[in-house]
Amino acid sequence: MNKFTFKKEPRQTGLAGVGNPYPDTAIRHNKKVVGYIIAPSWMVKDNKWGIRLAFDEPNGKWGWRIVKERFDSEPAARAWLNERVEKLVTTGFHYFEED
Repeated sequence: MNKFTFKKEPRQTGLAGVGNPYPDTAIRHNKKVVGYIIAPSWMVKDNKWGIRLAFDEPNGKWGWRIVKERFDSEPAARAWLNERVEKLVTTGFHYFEED
């Protein structure tokens, strides 16, 4: 089973970079983006990392699903994803095309 790969997004600059000091990380499967590891920002009260994944819905559309578990670091979120890759892949990701 293919594991997830990850690619950091560019860090925000200027005033936005003050409130968002860490970049998000794209989650990829089969070289296509399927979600994001969301970095803590000024809007997050617990200062932890989150995961957001895109799945195809039965009605032909797609939607985001947010993982309830929160993580103390980005490497912890990456490890959690790769431990569950087989189960997550069977649920039907929505693959985003690259620009």
